[in-house]
Amino acid sequence: MKTKLGKPLILGCWLVALAAAAQTTPRPEPIFVPVKIDGPAHDPANHSYWFGPFSECASVLDMDGDGDLDIAAGRNWYEAPNWIKHENFRDGAETNGPETDNNSEFEMDVNKDGRCDVVSSGWMRMKGAFWYENPGQRTAKWKAHRFHSARNMEGVIHGDMDGDGDADVLVNHWAPVAGQGLTWFEHVDREPWLVEHVIGPEGEYHGNGLGDINGDGRVDIVTPTGWYEAPAKPAVEKWVFHADYALHSLDDPKGHTAASHPMLVHDVNGDGKNDIIAGVSHAYGLAWLEQVVDAAGKRSFRQHWIETAFGQCHTMALGDLNGDGKLDFVTGKRLFAHHGRDTSCHDPLFGFWYEMEAGRFTRHVLYFNHLPWYSGEKNLNPAPNGAVSMGMKVVIVDLDKDGRNDIVVPGKAGLYVFYHRGYAPSPRQPMRLLPEETYPSWKSWN
Repeated sequence: MKTKLGKPLILGCWLVALAAAAQTTPRPEPIFVPVKIDGPAHDPANHSYWFGPFSECASVLDMDGDGDLDIAAGRNWYEAPNWIKHENFRDGAETNGPETDNNSEFEMDVNKDGRCDVVSSGWMRMKGAFWYENPGQRTAKWKAHRFHSARNMEGVIHGDMDGDGDADVLVNHWAPVAGQGLTWFEHVDREPWLVEHVIGPEGEYHGNGLGDINGDGRVDIVTPTGWYEAPAKPAVEKWVFHADYALHSLDDPKGHTAASHPMLVHDVNGDGKNDIIAGVSHAYGLAWLEQVVDAAGKRSFRQHWIETAFGQCHTMALGDLNGDGKLDFVTGKRLFAHHGRDTSCHDPLFGFWYEMEAGRFTRHVLYFNHLPWYSGEKNLNPAPNGAVSMGMKVVIVDLDKDGRNDIVVPGKAGLYVFYHRGYAPSPRQPMRLLPEETYPSWKSWN
């Protein structure tokens, strides 16, 4: 840190020491307590294993209108507060061998009737995106409405792309296809409720995100190979593509690689310009792209690695996790992406959250567990205890309405909620255990 301190020298040293102490004094650590809501039965004879199939995505919404936040995950929903399971409330999200055809989902009042619906996409049998209409009756089936078709569907995210105050839908395709382009859906006040707009062929790769890149107050689109500048009238005017960067992998610094879905737009270093955070979704690495604007107004991005030893950061989310009023972000390792064919597939499973300050990232462990693996022995891995994985969607939300954000973590190994239960005491209090004499087996050995 560069500083210019005048005399007296003693006062200057005291100020430097105080500043250093302020930087090194740890904040109280949030305590996240995991609760397993559901998971796949380990029943190899019936082709069900501890690693799935199970929905890798979840939505948080009031499913039954009782005021509580419930959880939907694929075809099932779980009723708060005791997480009672209700099966097959909607179509889609079918199992297909080891996978579940549900690569993203979120809650959204699509038809503006005051009830939250579910938007979901899939890449196998669904081949596109649907919204599922909330009937307002607990036992009624949610009707499916297709609004997009694609052979290479990676997911959908939502945000106010046209500035009219409601959420629109951004589509992600994992690779370019002739006749297909980057697509978003304008949310309108009448049927069909979602109106398609195709922007262009650039940036049609795995992963994208939403946020204001150039500081004009409009929501731009970020992709692995550049960003689209939102026009004043996004539904009718041309979006301009800027190839100002390409997210690269560790082994190919001159190419581009598949990014997380979503990519995050956030001012990481506090310089007033939004940067980009992205995981390398199917290899090692977690990075941020620092936005730099030179004196002539030319914009570029410098890629910095946050992590290089951890892989398959396929999804992430922003939210305040430690209660300091600043945004943090959470990410983690997907379990057996591409059915175990990705690099790092047998590395430990992890979920991390990060504080961000002045371009520095402080990693906090949400969970970390090893995978059993016996080299050369095929499909003999025993089921681990309490394996947690982060699939293709993670949700930061105050689920129990206690004023602290919780984390909903769906993955192939099951659906978990990490409840924020407060903060570890600082300084920590003495440990209090039962006296030895209270144990029936105790005999003094002094």
